[in-house]
Amino acid sequence: MAHQLAFRGILTLLLPVLLFFAGGCVEKKRLPPIPPPSTEETVQGLLLQADAAWQARDYQRSQQLYDVLVSEPLDQIRLNQAWERLSISSLQTRDYVRAQDALIRWALLDPKLRMEWFWHEYRILALLGQEKEEQAEAYLLQILRQPESPWSLRSSAGVRLSELYRQRRDYDPLLSLFADLYATAPDAQAKAELERVATQIVREIPDAPLQRIMERVPPVEVAAFPNAVFAWEQRRREAQQRPGEWPETWASLQRLLQQGQWADPRPYAEDLDDLQEHFGTPGFCVGLVLPLDGPLAEFGWKVVRGAEAGRDALEKSGYPMRLEVANSQASDFLETVAGMDPECRTIGGPIQRDVWDRLHGANLSSQRRFFTFMPTMGEAEEGRQAWRFFAGPQDQVHVLADLALRQMGLAGLAVLFPQDRFGEHMGKLFTREVTRLGGQITGHQSYQPGQHEEWGEAVASLLGIPSQQRRGRQDQVVLPRPPFQAVFIPDSLSDAEVLLPQFFYYDEPRLLILGPEIWSQSWMQRPRHTELQYFRLAAMPGAWWPDNPAPAARSLTEIEHVFGQAPDFWMALGYDFARFAARISQAAQASSPDHLNAHLAAVTDFDWSMAPLSWNDQGHARQDLFLFQPTSEGVNLIDPMALRNQLDRVRERFAR
Repeated sequence: MAHQLAFRGILTLLLPVLLFFAGGCVEKKRLPPIPPPSTEETVQGLLLQADAAWQARDYQRSQQLYDVLVSEPLDQIRLNQAWERLSISSLQTRDYVRAQDALIRWALLDPKLRMEWFWHEYRILALLGQEKEEQAEAYLLQILRQPESPWSLRSSAGVRLSELYRQRRDYDPLLSLFADLYATAPDAQAKAELERVATQIVREIPDAPLQRIMERVPPVEVAAFPNAVFAWEQRRREAQQRPGEWPETWASLQRLLQQGQWADPRPYAEDLDDLQEHFGTPGFCVGLVLPLDGPLAEFGWKVVRGAEAGRDALEKSGYPMRLEVANSQASDFLETVAGMDPECRTIGGPIQRDVWDRLHGANLSSQRRFFTFMPTMGEAEEGRQAWRFFAGPQDQVHVLADLALRQMGLAGLAVLFPQDRFGEHMGKLFTREVTRLGGQITGHQSYQPGQHEEWGEAVASLLGIPSQQRRGRQDQVVLPRPPFQAVFIPDSLSDAEVLLPQFFYYDEPRLLILGPEIWSQSWMQRPRHTELQYFRLAAMPGAWWPDNPAPAARSLTEIEHVFGQAPDFWMALGYDFARFAARISQAAQASSPDHLNAHLAAVTDFDWSMAPLSWNDQGHARQDLFLFQPTSEGVNLIDPMALRNQLDRVRERFAR
């Protein structure tokens, strides 16, 4: 057995050798050659395999096959499809680097792709897949800022960018993003579509970020897009969350609907209709206490006409209001006020101090919210027992002192006042305000009311004219230069017309003359102003500006022109109060003055026809009065720099 195994081993070793030599002796058989497959057949097979993988959504296999095919000699159509499917397959397999490269090469083959949003969306997905969020945002911003990009592309990029912001809960940039898009939208249809998109997006924002965003929007900009959309959603949520405050919320929605810059307000009107169907349509009652008889009846009736115009404007906006008016000259007016509908909790007026004292003494002010049309309210505590809807003395002296000191840069100021209650009080207030603003009163002089023959001496004393030069002075005498550049005269316009020529008599036409609000009221009522030369450097505050471009002022002017009467301050007072009372009606129902004060302080976006009023958190009012310069035709709003230049020219002309 061992010999047999050994023999087999030797035979195994020799067998290759024997075969080698045997091959040398026997002729080799030749097999017919097999031709390699043609390139066309190979590519066709790959295409079939790739298409089958694509149809089966086997993106791993699809990517592998199309990755080979894009290097093969394909026709334009098949190569374009190969790059497309390679791009999408790479995205599906999360090979984002290859996807980005394939997308770029695909666009090189077909440049029109850059005008199609889906291709850019693939680019964004590829960047985000590589965790390049900043590059994705920059890429979208680049699309937005390319003017040659079609609107469909830019709008899609904007919406996609908003999605990136929302995914990381960064809601603040949404306002500027949509504002920029809206500004470049080509037509009203595109703007309306943006409004619908923004409405859908803002509904996804949680309450706290939405509140934070709106707190940073200035009240004057709430009506602009997209601020109005964000504000609308905020109010809509308030209706659901605080149904007890529905009247106030409803009023806010009405204002937004009327004042918002909507390309298509219909969806928001329908939204409001749905809310009204659920919560109801609020109604309001506003009371007025005014003199409808006697010497002040003209003013009382003007306020009533203005209030009726305000009511009509509200009703046209779907805002129902009822007015109840009490004649303060009637013997039973206290009973009339007490018998007003309990819903008439907000009362405007009176305009007379004695009437107010009787209302306050009868304790009626504790049952209603009175907004008095008076500069002061006696013993009643402002912001607790009543509220002021009128300019106060402090408002007048503030705007005058601010003009002279801060806006015109004058150094010294003087006060020339009559020795009566009004003159002395206003003189003290002006002195205090000038000191508070860092200025100095360097001239102070009083005079007796009615004693016109002595007023020249008062003016001379204020100017520092020596006694021997006050009367019968020679023209060649050089008079001293006063240590002030402006004079406040808290007196009537008719008395000022007697006083001011005295300054010219003593060669002092170079002073800025500051007058109280009664000057502007009187000046506007005069048909002609023969003494204009003495008032060319005069400044006077006022609450009514006939040429005010504010929407409410223009609306009031249009309304009153229909009745053949130009509006004035008293009409504007009634017009604004009626509309403002509707605005605060819900807060006025609250029992706490603090609640009303907080609400008043927050009202910063009301459309005033007269000079705007505002309240601090103690309920104290302030009216930002206009400043006028008299003209032969009426008054012009003052341009402080132009007035300063005019003053400088006069001072140069009459220098001494």
